Amino acid sequence: MAIIPNRPWMKVLALFFLVSAMGACSAEPPPPNVVLVVIDALRADHLNQYGYHRDTASAIENFAASSTRFADCSAQAPWTKPSVASLFTGLQTARHRTNTFGMALPTELTTVAEILKSRGWNTAAISFNPNICSELDFDQGFESFDEFLGKSTAYPHMEEMISRVATWLDGQPEQPFFLYLQPMNVHGPYRVPKQARANLLGQPPGREFKYYGDWMKGILRKGEFELRDQVRGPYLESLIDQYDTAIRYSTDQLAELFAMLSRHQLYDDTLIIVTADHGEELFDHGGFSHGWSLHREALHVPLFIKLPGQSDQGVVKVPVNLIDLFPTILEAAGIETDLDLDGRSLVPLILGHGEPDSDQSRERLTQTAWKSRCVARGISSRGFRLIEIERNYERVENELRLYDLDGDPREENDISGRHPQITKELRQELHRRFDELTQAGGPQPENRKDLLDQDRLRALGYVE
Repeated sequence: MAIIPNRPWMKVLALFFLVSAMGACSAEPPPPNVVLVVIDALRADHLNQYGYHRDTASAIENFAASSTRFADCSAQAPWTKPSVASLFTGLQTARHRTNTFGMALPTELTTVAEILKSRGWNTAAISFNPNICSELDFDQGFESFDEFLGKSTAYPHMEEMISRVATWLDGQPEQPFFLYLQPMNVHGPYRVPKQARANLLGQPPGREFKYYGDWMKGILRKGEFELRDQVRGPYLESLIDQYDTAIRYSTDQLAELFAMLSRHQLYDDTLIIVTADHGEELFDHGGFSHGWSLHREALHVPLFIKLPGQSDQGVVKVPVNLIDLFPTILEAAGIETDLDLDGRSLVPLILGHGEPDSDQSRERLTQTAWKSRCVARGISSRGFRLIEIERNYERVENELRLYDLDGDPREENDISGRHPQITKELRQELHRRFDELTQAGGPQPENRKDLLDQDRLRALGYVE
């Protein structure tokens, strides 16, 4: 259930939403600016705010202390494009259908940026991920869509993004504004500027691990699973050290963004959301990167929401999803819509007005359809999680795996054999729900993978 301290700011926020709903002209508060930061590939359990043993995110502690942290937030997919498509549209993957590599976001769908733009928000985005680009129509609704088009085969550092935001803010953009940011440093190859590489560990991380080097490539792409026996010691330590160092750098830069908003006197009254599009596999189940499985480490993402005027910390333990951000933004902005969204606003949970029992029992659906990596669907319900694998890189076909969410949160023990009835019932529910979503209809995405920069995609591990 939601754990929310009883603080004065909650009464102020409750009055804000009441006045907005009533539409009282004389007392109606100004519409808030909205800043949504999606840190690519950031798994929740590697932030110290989520109990991690390393100080990976101390720079954003003040932000965390004045926002609501959602302990159990899930992406709808374990890789960028379908996950961000769900975030932008508030729809499950089976409805937006932007699930395979190279598919564009259908222009027939309505994005949160389009809604905000139509209601007077100045909309701007900066994305350093080549999947979230104008070629794939992810610029829908953004008046300004700044994407990296330089010569780097990977991505620029987050400080470049913060510099572009500074230039944008110095130009005094029209308000209210919606600013979307997607930095990439936490995504492999975990690039960090030389001057920041020792900030976390006191020294730069070891270089034994090579992103899509021989061992990683051998396991994931060549089926050389015997190499897993060699993934230990310095190699594995190097992988985790590189990943954590990239997190520390990114959260340090995030703190610079918050300081910048404060200098412009924008921080206090802005709706600020910090999350990730998916997590990252760090050999938890014998794999790396993301998009290769539907396990928790690839789906559990951090989520911090600071409502306008919020000054104290809250924690919500109710399971939530990235599809919930679309309706959350609209409610916080005072916008009503008749769109048929799959997500639900999180504002009531933040204010302590949610329904924890019904929320906790609702299903969580996940999917991946990357044919060369993994084709699978998942459902979480009644304290269990079922994964149905059609096929994956491990040459597994048509397999069901069941996990006890409370007793085995790391999903280490498949108990489908011990609980055949639960497995059967959840599989039936999984098929029923995806059939309903598919039958609800939706536009067919267009495949435009040939328009993308193949060198950048290769450096990031998307193509061979």
